[in-house]
Amino acid sequence: MKRHMAVFLLALLVVGVLMVYTVAFQIESTEAALINRFGRTVRSLDGATQAGLHFKWPYPVERLVKYDTRVRVFEDVHGEVQTHDKQNVLVSVYCAWRIEEPVKFHRVLEYVDEAQARLRKLIETYKNAVISRRDMSELINTDPEAMRLVEIEAEILALIRAEASDKYGIEVVGVGIRDLGLSESVSEAVIEAMKAERLRYVRRYQAEGEAQATAIRERAKSDRDQIIAFASRQAQNIRSEGDRAAAEYYARFEENPGLSMFLRAMESLRKELSSRTVFLLDGSEIPAVKFFREGPSLDVRSDAAKAATDE
Repeated sequence: MKRHMAVFLLALLVVGVLMVYTVAFQIESTEAALINRFGRTVRSLDGATQAGLHFKWPYPVERLVKYDTRVRVFEDVHGEVQTHDKQNVLVSVYCAWRIEEPVKFHRVLEYVDEAQARLRKLIETYKNAVISRRDMSELINTDPEAMRLVEIEAEILALIRAEASDKYGIEVVGVGIRDLGLSESVSEAVIEAMKAERLRYVRRYQAEGEAQATAIRERAKSDRDQIIAFASRQAQNIRSEGDRAAAEYYARFEENPGLSMFLRAMESLRKELSSRTVFLLDGSEIPAVKFFREGPSLDVRSDAAKAATDE
């Protein structure tokens, strides 16, 4: 009897736990919960303000639906878009979103995958609409100030946010351009355009360099002419001063012309001998020159021989 009572109590405990499990549920602060009674939402719980333990009628009377209200992010695939100036560009967009109104979201979409599929269509529609009103230079440019990516992203976000909130109860937190690419044909055209642009820069810099070089040469030539003219004037002044000083000496030289010619000859000789000079002496005219050519001739006879010779 006691054994049967223990089994009965254990079974009753299990049934009680199962009953509690079917009627009790926990909500986290990052979740939202809906209580559906026979397919109609009768209660909505926001985890931000109502987190904790809650109860409901067991299934199939009431059914619990939970949604994560944290921000989700997905990336759009590359899509080719034509700009206002008829250029094709590949654009990839990312989108950050969250469930703002769980009741509307559950009634219209119910599942997260379906929500992202609807958002992809919205992104594609408004991305094409916004970019088609922009020129290629506003998307891709060597000058950062000419690019308008931030404005384009804000415009796409404003259009998507309004429709997503109104239709699906979704808050689109942010939209951004993740990648920009060019098709092969456009890439070649852009590369050629960039080459032409760089070539224009090269020619402009070359022209500026040549103009600066010409200006420098002209200034150098002007400075040279001024220096030469100044030096010529100084030389002329020095010559004039020298002529005036020489005139005084000439007046004194005229008193003794012979002495004057001798002094001029000595001065000329001094200047000529200041460099390397070679003297040529004729031995037939100057006997002493033989000494330098033949060397000294000494008599080596004995004193007796010399005496005999002298006798």
